Amino acid sequence: MGRWSSRHHTLAGTNAFSTLVPGRPHYSSISLSILNRIGPPSHDMQRAESSSGGISRTDGKQSTSSARADICYLTNQLEPAGAPNVVLDLVQNTDERIDFTICFFGSDDTLQTEFEAADAQVVDFGAQTDHPQFDPRSIVPMVQFFRRNSFDILHCHLPYSQSLGRIVGALSDVEHVVSTQHNVRSNYFLVERGVEQVTRPLDSATVAVSDGVRESFESGERGPFASSDRWQTIHNGLDVESFRRNLSEADPDAVREKLDLDDERIYVSVGRYVSVKAQADLIRAMAAGVPNLENAHLLIVGWGPLESALKETATELGVSDRVTVTGFADNVYDYYAVADAFVSSSTKEGLPIAQLEAMAAELPIVATAIPGVEEVITDGETGLLVPPESPDALASAMGDLASAKRRSALGTRALKRVRNEFTIQQMVRDHLALYGDLLGKDLAVDPGTA
Repeated sequence: MGRWSSRHHTLAGTNAFSTLVPGRPHYSSISLSILNRIGPPSHDMQRAESSSGGISRTDGKQSTSSARADICYLTNQLEPAGAPNVVLDLVQNTDERIDFTICFFGSDDTLQTEFEAADAQVVDFGAQTDHPQFDPRSIVPMVQFFRRNSFDILHCHLPYSQSLGRIVGALSDVEHVVSTQHNVRSNYFLVERGVEQVTRPLDSATVAVSDGVRESFESGERGPFASSDRWQTIHNGLDVESFRRNLSEADPDAVREKLDLDDERIYVSVGRYVSVKAQADLIRAMAAGVPNLENAHLLIVGWGPLESALKETATELGVSDRVTVTGFADNVYDYYAVADAFVSSSTKEGLPIAQLEAMAAELPIVATAIPGVEEVITDGETGLLVPPESPDALASAMGDLASAKRRSALGTRALKRVRNEFTIQQMVRDHLALYGDLLGKDLAVDPGTA
């Protein structure tokens, strides 16, 4: 009897939160209803053991060692930001024992070529809207794909992808479903939060990118679907030395020439132009009249729907000569290289990669004291923290960095901290340890190689 059959028959006779298989997730009554209504997968995609003891897949790949694994990542789209960047870092820095498949709902496929260059298979489910995870045209291709392919682990990123992935994974030849939460619970729509919470019992493990993210879910949930003991924190990481090599080849003079900058003190902010980044607060800080910011220039680097609104804000506040909203930058290293300090005004974060990059660039940081950020920046040691939604506090802290000596001291300690605490090698090790624990395999790597 196949694994689905034993699970399916168990589902039919269980009540909510009964244990289906030792070590496997608990299923809520709502999740059971969804699973039973959709039905079992076809027999032709059941996992088959090869004569060599490996796992056969319909794409022809075969794992011949007990220390191999087939991992599928599912995310909304492949935009060069947030969760897709984290997934790309994992794929690029994991050895060949792991076979990676990257599935996304559609729309932005910017990172596809980079995933393929790292020998990952990329599958586009064909959504064509700005929010591809909500495009119903992607659901049928998604279901068909997972009914025809088998994976050791399906690792889902972002709430809506997680909700669908959990359900489809439970109906398919997937040994374990893992989900990662990249931002605090309040960042998501009410419906997204509700469906994500109801389907979370289908996870074998739920990962938070920071303790702040985990606590936001645990403290904000009540009732039978409240957070379980399957949570664990795996901090985002950065390939610090690779970043610094790229930084050493950057051309800060090109930025100064392009933007006609002279000897101004340069503050840089890097991130998408979306409401939670609150870059308008940075512009208001520049207009606050702080004397130490009179000879300063703010570069807001990124892309997104609020680009025009940010430019209009700078014009309305009379600081367009000291604030540049750059739009998308092909080479962000040039902007880190030209910067004297990094600034962030976010109201919500998980564990911000841009701030790790700024630390690797040996920059002092002014940021908001919010969950996730507070795990990265030590106030007064590696940067300065201020309350969110407070342009005056941002302006004061930015002005406090007028001293080159203070900027250098903070930046030196920031570089040391990111090297010690937030490396890509540690992030890879933690993920492989999680996968190995779930699969009962030794997927550990030599600390010198990952």
